[in-house]
Amino acid sequence: MRKLRVLFAAVVLATLVVGVASAKTGPDGRVRVIFVGEIAGTNELFLQWIQQEPHFTLTRVPCDIEWMASLTDAKRMVRIYVPRSEGELFDKYDVSIFEDFTPDVMKIEQINWFQEAVRKGMGLGLVEFCNWGGTNDIEKWMAMKFYDLFPAKVMLNNIPATSGRTFYRIMNKKGPLNLPGIESVALNAGHHGDIVPRLDSTVEAVWKGRRTPAVVTRTYERGHVLQVDHGWDNIPGTSRVDYRYMMDFIYNQIYYMAGLPYPKDLDLVHLIRERFVSYQQRRKATYAVIDFVQRFGARTDKAERELDSMMDQYRQAASEYLGGRYEEAAATLDALFSRFATIDSQLIKAKQRALTWIYVVEWSAVSGVSLICGFALWSVMVRRKLYREVSTTRMS
Repeated sequence: MRKLRVLFAAVVLATLVVGVASAKTGPDGRVRVIFVGEIAGTNELFLQWIQQEPHFTLTRVPCDIEWMASLTDAKRMVRIYVPRSEGELFDKYDVSIFEDFTPDVMKIEQINWFQEAVRKGMGLGLVEFCNWGGTNDIEKWMAMKFYDLFPAKVMLNNIPATSGRTFYRIMNKKGPLNLPGIESVALNAGHHGDIVPRLDSTVEAVWKGRRTPAVVTRTYERGHVLQVDHGWDNIPGTSRVDYRYMMDFIYNQIYYMAGLPYPKDLDLVHLIRERFVSYQQRRKATYAVIDFVQRFGARTDKAERELDSMMDQYRQAASEYLGGRYEEAAATLDALFSRFATIDSQLIKAKQRALTWIYVVEWSAVSGVSLICGFALWSVMVRRKLYREVSTTRMS
């Protein structure tokens, strides 16, 4: 009898474990993200942040017909970038983020692959999967089996942001949106329909004025699903620039989808994230300066070698950050940034050397032309060697 009770308890425990969602990352501990849909200028900043954070890798699949030239082009992007099987999709990615596109760009079997991958543990973000009268064809999504994944049901009304749908009120203080000062930040400037949470869902935030759900999450078998009642592209530009924790707002959503814990020391982690993003931007700017200097014929070999050698130090900082050694990562990044001063000095000297020769050549050319012109003028107007004296005649 005791053996039967032990066996029964083991079966129950195994059943519970199977039904519990767990973290999903790649072999190196990073979250492999595939972003499908609206890859427009207004989303580019967020996608750059994801790409520049060492915890994430990013694959883009632009297929939103609001911005694509045609449905044919959108389908071609899906055909190129979406894996060819459900197994490949699950093995290659940990989180998929859908934003505002029609299901017509995918085959039914491809949509089913995503659903099955979520069932097995891949995270899913449904951004702007609500009614807005646009090109996401939300009613087509609602008619599909994929709709079972949605943490909230979609209402077919359409309410502007000015009617109480601009600011969040955070409902889950332990969720991904519990960030300093977020309730005072405008997060929507568009017009969308309401969403109604399913019984097994968690309302992370509601609209402060309208009091309807703004962000809803749910565990779908082994996968974490997050649904946002507006688009990332609808976040006002001033909020993107002025709100200090906007990148953490994006990152925490991905952490939820991947099933990862949120940073405990947010301020320290935020500073390091800013440094990683700044490093990538600084590196791009330096390559732009190298290209500019090379146009003058300057040699930039030393600067390029120095810039390439910095990658080892960058990888060290990323490894320390991924390992949770934040103070060490911060120190390594500080040392990394200090090396840009040497590169800047080398590029300035190279440009000055190149410009010196340019100035010498220009001065020589101008001086030579001036001498020739002066000699010609002197010969004609002063020496008058080339001219005979004009003789006078008179009538006989």
